Amino acid sequence: MAVPKTFGELKDWILGRDPLPPPSYDKTVEAGWVPAWQGQMITDLLIENGIPAVVAEDFNLNLLLHSREPMARIFVTGDRKAEAEAVIEEILGHPPRHRPM
Repeated sequence: MAVPKTFGELKDWILGRDPLPPPSYDKTVEAGWVPAWQGQMITDLLIENGIPAVVAEDFNLNLLLHSREPMARIFVTGDRKAEAEAVIEEILGHPPRHRPM
């Protein structure tokens, strides 16, 4: 397991529990958080590469909190997340961001 980042992860690490289940084809995970104008373009390129993906626009009431523009979240199945992140990184030129919670 990686270094615990939250109190819950620290508690799980101390108790010996693995907080991350293995990737699953029936669970949806976020592959990237990109500006809204790039969302559909990246989703179309993921689909062309054989990775099923959907995009959801992510509107924040306070645009200065995490971003200064409308954003989009790209979702893929859990077992294709690493492939999708690699494709997104190839398109953007840097690793994709993930929405902070």
